[in-house]
Amino acid sequence: MKKKLDKYKKFFDLLSQLKSMFCPGYLKGNLRSFNLISDIIKALYAVLIESKKNIVYDLSVVVQNEIEEFFRILGLGELCIFYSNAGAVFAAQQTLFSGVWWVENKIISDKVSNLSIEIGLIPRFVSAEREERLQNLDFDTMLPSLKSTSVGFQALISSLVRDTKGNHLAMNEKKIQLNLLPLVPQDKKTLFSLLPKTAITIYSQQKQAWVFGTPWKNIWWIEELTDVAINRRELGLLVCEFPYSLFPVSSELRISARRLEKIAAQLKP
Repeated sequence: MKKKLDKYKKFFDLLSQLKSMFCPGYLKGNLRSFNLISDIIKALYAVLIESKKNIVYDLSVVVQNEIEEFFRILGLGELCIFYSNAGAVFAAQQTLFSGVWWVENKIISDKVSNLSIEIGLIPRFVSAEREERLQNLDFDTMLPSLKSTSVGFQALISSLVRDTKGNHLAMNEKKIQLNLLPLVPQDKKTLFSLLPKTAITIYSQQKQAWVFGTPWKNIWWIEELTDVAINRRELGLLVCEFPYSLFPVSSELRISARRLEKIAAQLKP
């Protein structure tokens, strides 16, 4: 896990360097930038008020210097998502404006990469990933794997089975801190085998938290940096439909639109 975290940390450090290069304080008025920001504002209100699905602006036909100008305006935020599936790799990073994302889709075999700006609370590819998961934990099929585990571990699995079948998941998020449970090392190995990490990773720099998917629709791994001085990390589980607490809420899209309206006024030719 540490190697994977270090790899993504290097990627995020690179994006942070880009953030300093493309400072949103530098604004150059031109028609293309003004039109883009105006379209993003309309899209934010459409998603917020009209409940429209995510709106995507393809940047493949935009020249490099204009993309750099867009970076200067929109900047780079502190929330990243990585996902790979069937020869394709997706990466998304929120801009400095909630609900506005940089999204890159790369086809590994063709070495083709496509950059876009996506408007919405959560990028579309995340929803597609969720559909691939199994619905709920099946306690009966897990019983053979649980015979040699402790009572505390079996109680944990029973709790997960019960919680993932509840009707409250859409509105609630339950965090289970493994260091507070009476688990022996073998229990943790069994847990890792029952709940292997899948190909989606969410990183919030603001909350210093990494979230990893599992094969089960409503169970996630979470690793949090709890003490920066000694680099102490705590591993736990999230039981929820989706870790919405890491993502913007609807009201933040309205704030983003108002901030962008001020920028559009400066960019207006």
